[in-house]
Amino acid sequence: MGIGIWGLDNMKKNEFPNFIIRQGLVVALYPGATSENVEQQVTKPLENYIFTYNEVKRKKTISSSRDGISIVQVELNEDVKDKDAFWSKFRHGLDAYGRQLPQGVVGTEVIDDFGETSAMLIAMESKQKTYRQLNEYMKQLEDSLRTINDIGRIQVYGMQKEQISVTIDNERLSHYGLTSEQVADALMKKGCVTGSGRIKDGTTEYPIYVDLGMQKVSELKNIQIINNPATHSSVRLMDIANVRKEYPKPESYINYNGSKTLLLSIEMKKGSDITSMGEKVNEKLLSIKQSFPKDVKIQKITDQSKVVEDSIYSFFEELLIAIVAVIGVVLLLMPLRVALVASGTIPVTIAISLGALYAFDMELNTVTLAALIVTLGMIVDDSIVIIDNYIELLSSGISRWHAAIESARHFFKSILSATLSISITFFPLIIFMNGGLTEFFESFPWAITIILFISMYVAQLVVPILQYFFIKPENISIINRDNRKKKFSILEWLQVKYKLLLDLCFRHPAITIGSAVLSVIIGCVMLSMVPQQLMPDAERNQFAVEINLPTGTVLDRTAQISDSLENMIRRDSGVVSVTSFIGTSSPRFHIDYAPQLGGSNFAQFIVNTTDNKMTELLVDKYKNKYSNYFPDANIRIVQLSFNDDAHPVEVRLTGGDLDSLSKAADIIAERMRKMPELQLVRTSFEEPLHSLHISPDEQQMHMLDMTNAGLQQTMMLQYSSGLKVATLWEGDYGTDVVMKSQRSDSATVNDVKNELIPVHYGFGNAPLRQLAKFKSQLEYGQITHRGGLRSVTVSSEVSGNNNVIASTEHLIKKLDNVHLPNGVSLSYGGRYAGDSDQMPGIIMALITSVVIIFFILLWHFKRIGISLLMMSCLVLCVFGAALGLIIQGVNFSITSVLGIVSLMGILVRNGIILFDYAHEIKQKEHLTTADSIYYAALRRMRPIFLTSAAASMGVVPMVISGSYMWAPMGAVICYGTMVTMLFILTVMPVAYKMVVK
Repeated sequence: MGIGIWGLDNMKKNEFPNFIIRQGLVVALYPGATSENVEQQVTKPLENYIFTYNEVKRKKTISSSRDGISIVQVELNEDVKDKDAFWSKFRHGLDAYGRQLPQGVVGTEVIDDFGETSAMLIAMESKQKTYRQLNEYMKQLEDSLRTINDIGRIQVYGMQKEQISVTIDNERLSHYGLTSEQVADALMKKGCVTGSGRIKDGTTEYPIYVDLGMQKVSELKNIQIINNPATHSSVRLMDIANVRKEYPKPESYINYNGSKTLLLSIEMKKGSDITSMGEKVNEKLLSIKQSFPKDVKIQKITDQSKVVEDSIYSFFEELLIAIVAVIGVVLLLMPLRVALVASGTIPVTIAISLGALYAFDMELNTVTLAALIVTLGMIVDDSIVIIDNYIELLSSGISRWHAAIESARHFFKSILSATLSISITFFPLIIFMNGGLTEFFESFPWAITIILFISMYVAQLVVPILQYFFIKPENISIINRDNRKKKFSILEWLQVKYKLLLDLCFRHPAITIGSAVLSVIIGCVMLSMVPQQLMPDAERNQFAVEINLPTGTVLDRTAQISDSLENMIRRDSGVVSVTSFIGTSSPRFHIDYAPQLGGSNFAQFIVNTTDNKMTELLVDKYKNKYSNYFPDANIRIVQLSFNDDAHPVEVRLTGGDLDSLSKAADIIAERMRKMPELQLVRTSFEEPLHSLHISPDEQQMHMLDMTNAGLQQTMMLQYSSGLKVATLWEGDYGTDVVMKSQRSDSATVNDVKNELIPVHYGFGNAPLRQLAKFKSQLEYGQITHRGGLRSVTVSSEVSGNNNVIASTEHLIKKLDNVHLPNGVSLSYGGRYAGDSDQMPGIIMALITSVVIIFFILLWHFKRIGISLLMMSCLVLCVFGAALGLIIQGVNFSITSVLGIVSLMGILVRNGIILFDYAHEIKQKEHLTTADSIYYAALRRMRPIFLTSAAASMGVVPMVISGSYMWAPMGAVICYGTMVTMLFILTVMPVAYKMVVK
């Protein structure tokens, strides 16, 4: 026990078990290419290369081809345990393969940390400080935090760097007969750092350094672009360009409650204790805050250590309540000394179990704590059975010493078989389930097994000692029969009523069995009516908001809508803070909330609320209020969940022709928009992108000594955010020198047509309209692939409290007779596909569990008939499980399955106790089968009722908590145990009488 108490303080703690996110991104930049060109020339070759790796799960690898960029999201198979080794191998291979891509592809990048989750997001905000000043304070904070050994990677987001903008004046450039390329070449040479040689004098060797000569803006302005010694004339940069230091228009930025912000993401080292790390970080933050100015504020946006601490505290609170509830039931229903011995085994078993979990290096999380709560009622079961038998032996005149030993020995095989039936039957779930679910619940069966076997150890070795010393014949009213008036006993009252019920069942066996069969049928019907959601929503005091505008929307427009929405949200009293990511997305702050690659048309909020319940209220409120609030914006309110689907409802269309896919997507989207339970319907092709195509006149280009590459370079320089030509350094702070044109930030189609293009190697200019033809057209905003095939996804959210699975099934019926263009096939994704992928594994796991139980029963009883009878009785669990889910109004989830497996184990445990005793008294007293099972039921009613009541009460706190994750399991066990107990004590004796000869 001492080791358990010490281990509790030193065990690693987490909210949920760590599991591997086997996802990564491959990103390739192809400037100047349309989405179709990117798809054909970059994305397809990349996919073909990626699919050469057996570790890649093809059907879940998706790609998107956009203007100038290809993004492939790669998912690995579940059998890949060392993802870092794979990504290292993959990156090395891709470096070599990248040379086969078109010359215009400027780089491919593998982002293999896509699945890493931030343990803490810290905002540093100020209304008065510049970004550069904030960055200096952020460096101090980083240096302070790096001294904590538990911290892994630290990253800073949201930094806006100054730049020196060199804005070329085309008229002055033409006046001096210069080209932009000449200016860029001159600046690059001034800012280039190369080796300057070394001096070797025979005894020493030392380097030579040449100062760049550019340290200030004033020095940059006076750089000579050309110098003509014959005319003694020169052209300085300031003669042809406007040079100034400024913060450029950002591509993305972060705000915290409207103030400029830098965001610090902290990741924890694998194997560390997150609560310990959180305490150390809090100490550092408290210390460093005192050294910062008042207008520099540090706020925690997300704190996984606090979530873990609160979650574990809540579970421990439930565990303590459960312990009190179980002890209360035992004290209420049993004599005081008997109850004290039985309930005393609970803290002993829990303490030893915690020590064992610590010894096996298992962390304390809600899964292992749930195992403790679920087994709490089972812990006392073994002790109750042994103590009940001890009292029976005492009443027959056996001495306390022999009764204590015999009571444990007599039930050893029964308890062992029952313990095996409960513990081993959980393991098929982690064998047959897919993906992260296996790793998520992997510790559950191990924890159950450890706790139950320790419970058996305590019952077999500790309880006999305790009952010998504390339970004496004179203390038990059943044995000490004197003339004193007997106190009212609930158990004895129940015993009388049960005898009447059992007699009734034995008189009408057909009705009894028929009622059981009917209950199973009704239970199956009820279970089919329960809404399904295998993995629930997460309980957090925060949620996310995603804002999508049409493709090509400028960042200023996105910012306007974001600011307007943020101000409305912040007025709500239930909102604590809003962190906005404009043009980008947040780092991954929840294990199943994947970050998106941003863009000028995208924004995201992290909204912190006062508590978990407020999050639920606000999500429902905002879905109804803001989803269609802005006519040109798609506002998605996202409650965090443990589902990894991108959208709840998805219809996937696959085909070879883009126009056919686009037409099919429009047909599906139109039908989905007519369904009231669906909202925010959109397609993965996104909105069309306006583009201007320039077709050079080859004859004119040749006459003017122009090339397509030269024209493309000129257009890139004139109509992009600029060309980096140098960097000025002040210590470790670098300021980029960026050359751009007057039209970089604002231009029209006419400006492009009238653009003066250098011809005859810069000795003249000609307007572009004389060199080319122009055509405005719409491009696909995005072309998506799934598994290497062209695919478009029509996705939507679910409105109100509608169930996702039920809504998808309704959609499937609506689309049953839909006519799609030739060559287009339809399938379903989202949560429906995820649950459908898991259900075969879950069903196979349940079948395997039943088979395992059969062999355990066969080993125990050595008779196929009784084993098959017990097996067939397992279906009696269905009615109670369905009843619990419906009464509590919870979804059928993966934890409901765990609850059903627990019910099966409890039924087998009590059935073994019942049938063993029937066989025993039949042999000893030479009774008929009917009489033996009748008297066995009467005799074993008390321990079966006590153990069932204890198991049911043990999970009551789990039910009351309303936890999305664990309340379904609690409901199944709480209601199912009591209903199943009734079937065990009525149906199973009658069935035994009818089957066993």
